[in-house]
Amino acid sequence: MTARSRRLIRLSVFAAVLATVAAANLTLIYLLYLAGQPGSNIARFVPIMAIGALPFLVTAGLLAWAIVSAASPVGEGQRPQQQAIGRLRMITGLGLPFMILGGLWSGLAAALLGLEQGSAAGFALTLYQFTFLAAVFVDTITLVVALRTHPSAQA
Repeated sequence: MTARSRRLIRLSVFAAVLATVAAANLTLIYLLYLAGQPGSNIARFVPIMAIGALPFLVTAGLLAWAIVSAASPVGEGQRPQQQAIGRLRMITGLGLPFMILGGLWSGLAAALLGLEQGSAAGFALTLYQFTFLAAVFVDTITLVVALRTHPSAQA
């Protein structure tokens, strides 16, 4: 495995971790809001949380699967490195638009809850702005690096 491929794998691990953190942070916003509102029903926020968090979690899970399967043997004519790079290209390329749309939509819905700046949910929302941007940025960088990484000619 070349140095560029190893760098891509490390970057993919970082992207998966950040996507998981962003999904957890988004869910935390709504849970903290519900904890501060006695009598609120969590069922009305579950679809909003799912639309925002699932793209991050699915992308992170698929990235983890591609990273783990990079070391496993594959069929004839294709090396694990080629297969891993191809999978990372597809996962980051397909996951990025859903992460952006779902994360923005759910984050905007959280911002429209009228959270106070000093509340725990307000702090979680402020933190989500940064974790969302970091997850999207690192996923974009991972996509660019995956597209620029060519499998080595050696087996």
